[in-house]
Amino acid sequence: METQVLKQMIDVIRIEEQRRAKRRADMHPDVTHDQWLFTDAPFVNELCLMLLVTLRHQVERELVLLAARLADDGSEISVEQYHKNVHKERELLKERDGWKRIFIRLDVQSCKETKVLEALRLLSNSYKHDPFVKPDLKLLKLLNLPSDWPKKKTAMSDATSIGSQSPKTPKKKSYAPLPESSSLQDALAVFVGLGRDADYCDITEQFVESVNEFLEGLKNRTKVRPFERRLVSLNPQDFEY
Repeated sequence: METQVLKQMIDVIRIEEQRRAKRRADMHPDVTHDQWLFTDAPFVNELCLMLLVTLRHQVERELVLLAARLADDGSEISVEQYHKNVHKERELLKERDGWKRIFIRLDVQSCKETKVLEALRLLSNSYKHDPFVKPDLKLLKLLNLPSDWPKKKTAMSDATSIGSQSPKTPKKKSYAPLPESSSLQDALAVFVGLGRDADYCDITEQFVESVNEFLEGLKNRTKVRPFERRLVSLNPQDFEY
């Protein structure tokens, strides 16, 4: 996967983060923290989240294109057949367990590899589809974050539970929106092998590195059909832009 553009985008976000930090240095101390907590940090974090969504869809494209070139007998494949295969793979993904089947076909077996892809998928879906931009329960579970508040045991609660037929329903834990949740940021940092104090730019860059390592390794161990060699015209009039 071409990571240069993604890394350049991360650098742009870092520059914006530094610009905002310099601007805060000129502010009154009483408003500096609030400016960072409620305005600057969420803005920078959301840029990174948008980039992670882009990364997720880039991974999907790479996997579809790779599956379209899987070798059966090692024979060459024409560009026309390749495009037909791509269309076929896209249609198969719409079926139930489509991604599970493509992982089997591509021989994706490593739990570590699939966990990174799953985290990207769940994070992207939470960002795109949740009306309040809150983390999905499956994402919380994958990141080892609690979805309920821990129960507080007291002598009174123990006595009540003895005579009660139905236990009290645990209270759901509410998280801040993805760009604002420090708990989610800490968990993502740990998930990708960084310290809890890592910022979203570092987390995003680590996701890019992990995904690129996965795709390069997959391409190296997957036997794909070579493209059919043919002469092509370099005349600009033969192309549409």
